[in-house]
Amino acid sequence: MSKPSIYFGAGSILELGNLYPDRGFHILRIPEISSEELKKIRLSLRGRILSETTYQKGMPDIASIQELQDDFWSRADLEKSVMLGIGGGSVMDAAKVLCYKPDGVAWLSKHLDVSIEDESLPKIPLLLAATTAGTGSEVSPTATIWDFAKQRKHSFFGPEVFANVAISDPCLCLGAPWFVSRDSAIDALSHALEAIWNRNRTQETTNLAIYAAKKICHYLPLIRDDLSNLELREQLSEAALSAGLAMAKTQTALVHALSYSETARSQKSHGQSCAYWLPYVWQLLIESDCDPAILNSLDRSIGQYFSAPIEMYQWLLALGFSVHPPLECDKTVEEQVGRVRLSARGKNFAGFTINGE
Repeated sequence: MSKPSIYFGAGSILELGNLYPDRGFHILRIPEISSEELKKIRLSLRGRILSETTYQKGMPDIASIQELQDDFWSRADLEKSVMLGIGGGSVMDAAKVLCYKPDGVAWLSKHLDVSIEDESLPKIPLLLAATTAGTGSEVSPTATIWDFAKQRKHSFFGPEVFANVAISDPCLCLGAPWFVSRDSAIDALSHALEAIWNRNRTQETTNLAIYAAKKICHYLPLIRDDLSNLELREQLSEAALSAGLAMAKTQTALVHALSYSETARSQKSHGQSCAYWLPYVWQLLIESDCDPAILNSLDRSIGQYFSAPIEMYQWLLALGFSVHPPLECDKTVEEQVGRVRLSARGKNFAGFTINGE
């Protein structure tokens, strides 16, 4: 599967009218989309909407996704349908699973935590449109599926999980309240910084991440009291897209590894869970024997805003987050780091020595 075709900018949602002209659209969307934007979408599709489902289930879990699958595939057709997910990370992650036609009740469980690489699995084209500037799910090959009963996080991932089309239209973000905008932006900042201090980094991903981090640190405080400013929304959308493209190649690292148990336990937003750990993990990196080029890249990305993790800590507190003090470490935190150190995401952190490397 090739990477998605990307449409970016105010009004880019109108490109829907030119896509898959011989198929009908099944829409999975958040309820908060403005009536103006919904009107644009419906007009651009000119009667090609086969169904429209409002998603109100929160972060997707195994039970809710299986329920949605049963309902969706009672209406969808492999030859005639397209899936359009419009929302934040939860909606887009759910849509990534729903576009596959299951062959039984255990289909989802069999395909969690194993790379989806089989091109022959029956699925319909997937289009994703982001309503938050944060998750990067529209350009990533991963969906997070939770099992809240067991407090476990699962991944639905692989090269075949990429969407066919990604739309980043900042007009869709105009209705997002401050806390959603804030949490989404910090999720994107986490993607950018984790791409920089990542063992899988390349010059391309580092450049994308530096570009994204600079924008987020500059524009996020400005939007707090100016939520209807389309220019600010466009800047943050571009930053989130750049961070998502970097993260899609490197995957995430220690901050995300630490955040998952917090999210599973408290069901806090992903951005809040990442914010809690960002300064602490940055401090761990400083204290490690990492490549000096990584520290140089961090300085190029956020150096004009923070000279040390303690300054990022204070900035996040001022934005209203709960944050672990970067210079404090106790036995509980050390145990948490130890548990995730050798996880897939933990191994990506360039501050750790893995197998003598």
